[in-house]
Amino acid sequence: MSVNPARPSIGLTMLLMALTVLLVGVGCISGAASPTNVTVVLLPTPMPTPVKVPILMYHHVAPTAPSDQMQFNLTVTTADFCQQLDYLKSSGYATLTLANLFDILYRGAPLPGKPIILTFDDGYADAFTDAFPLLQAYRFKGTFAVVTGFVEKPGYLTWDQIRTMAAAGMEFAAHTVTHIDLNTSSDDTVKQQLKASKQSLEERLGKPVDFFVYPSGEPFRSGSKGRQQAVIVLLREAGYVGALLAGPYSLTQDPQHPFELNRVRVSGGESLAGFAASIGGPAPASTAANCPAAGR
Repeated sequence: MSVNPARPSIGLTMLLMALTVLLVGVGCISGAASPTNVTVVLLPTPMPTPVKVPILMYHHVAPTAPSDQMQFNLTVTTADFCQQLDYLKSSGYATLTLANLFDILYRGAPLPGKPIILTFDDGYADAFTDAFPLLQAYRFKGTFAVVTGFVEKPGYLTWDQIRTMAAAGMEFAAHTVTHIDLNTSSDDTVKQQLKASKQSLEERLGKPVDFFVYPSGEPFRSGSKGRQQAVIVLLREAGYVGALLAGPYSLTQDPQHPFELNRVRVSGGESLAGFAASIGGPAPASTAANCPAAGR
């Protein structure tokens, strides 16, 4: 077996140990004899127990709530988002990136007293126009899961916007090329989309992209245990070190399962008290918030 170091990740350079290993992979299952060279990223010894680090899942952040029920559920208004950030700041929460989380889980970095991760799915244009300015105003970090095939299309981020956000400290994760269903798509299609979305982001950002977000939570929403494990193998082979679910609800992250990180959905119309309760936080003292960055 040949062993060669893989390219180290920015922010995870001291965290990750990459080995090129000989895997039979699918060939083992089908009985094929010839092995395949696959780069697999191995993490150091994890923490022994799960840790409480809420990971919030947003989609749209927009000035007004849509009338369509599905879009309403996916859209947090700018005013509500500002209240939520103000609550997090006044309650002493510290935002982390996924890279920060893995430093904590696998390298012994200190865990803040009230850690939280803010994630935004799909790469909508309002991530730049509405969410990003408020994150900057509160000096918070955010992680944005981008469907790379949608970039530059109407209603979605542009590459220039993505680069601007990354330069300001925002983190980016892959979310496939076309938001495919990883439960029902063929392995060949999944492999291609995992690799292509990662490569596209890395080439344009000039740094590694180590994390993935499952579109619609699949195959962990409706797939079998076997399918879930098969997709995790494909993610490892594509060079990812961790991935985020879309549910079920949980505030804890298990270092033994880096490809099954839990998230809490933030829905449109959610009260501030409901938001606070969903992350196990104290009751909000006030719903008033000043939003100079949003201008509204």
